[in-house]
Amino acid sequence: MMTRTQYKKFAFGLLVYTILVILWGAWVRISHSGDGCGDTWPLCHGKLIPEAERGKTWVEYGHRLTSGIYGLVVIYFYWVARKIYDKSHFARTAALATLIFMITEALLGAKLVLFGLVASNDTPYRAFVMALHQLNSFMLTGSVALAYAAATLSDTTPAPLANYRKYKLFPWIIVVLGVTGAWAALSNSLFPSENLFDGFLADLSTESHFLVRLRGLHPVLAVTCAGSLALFFWLKAQSTDNPLLQKKSAQMSTFLIVGILFGMGTLLFHAPTWMKVTHLCFGHGIWVTLLQWVFFTRNPVQTSQQA
Repeated sequence: MMTRTQYKKFAFGLLVYTILVILWGAWVRISHSGDGCGDTWPLCHGKLIPEAERGKTWVEYGHRLTSGIYGLVVIYFYWVARKIYDKSHFARTAALATLIFMITEALLGAKLVLFGLVASNDTPYRAFVMALHQLNSFMLTGSVALAYAAATLSDTTPAPLANYRKYKLFPWIIVVLGVTGAWAALSNSLFPSENLFDGFLADLSTESHFLVRLRGLHPVLAVTCAGSLALFFWLKAQSTDNPLLQKKSAQMSTFLIVGILFGMGTLLFHAPTWMKVTHLCFGHGIWVTLLQWVFFTRNPVQTSQQA
């Protein structure tokens, strides 16, 4: 049976794998490969292993295969947590949340395929399900990240730092940015613009598709909200006495600034595929780091010496 130290390493590996599976899912959307396996799920064209056909069949099949393996790993992850942690330990709670959000993530992915909400579908229903998908992806990566953070906690929970409840609102800012980012990415995939100026005019036109008019929300919110958070965490890094919170605050400020600049670059360079995927990776990195920062304000004594 694993020790708690081994479980922490396992949780970190699972976090990396989780993000990789999500990024592959983004590649499926960007490459319009969502219908690569037809309208069957979980089989591909009704087969366990499809015949060599179109390239996008293998893009979608690869995502389903890695997701299936991921599901088995998460089940084992939760089973181990039940063996080495008490019911009251947060690591076990986070492992259970990981299992739940893994199941809902699979169901949302199946819904996209079975209801034809893939490829060139531009309905409001797809935008709604995409928002749920993005929210659930955040919940999934967040659960694994918190399981990793909680893996070395003792069974005694210390008093939280002052203003802890106020800090709990911060993750919802990133959730809003993530959802608007998902809409912007979907809009760019379905309605690409010839250049930045034409895209800006389309964003403002009342005759444009609703997804085109929505995509401007993301860069505006990213600059204002993420920029404000970057300033907050930079100031926090200078003022806190907790070494771990100081480190995490500096990381948050850096990730947010780099994320904003990279997002601007993605916009200026007309959103090539590699930049879209990297931008999403930044988003999940920011989300994970922020959740851990909030968690460490809840457990300042036990986590002050963690790496």
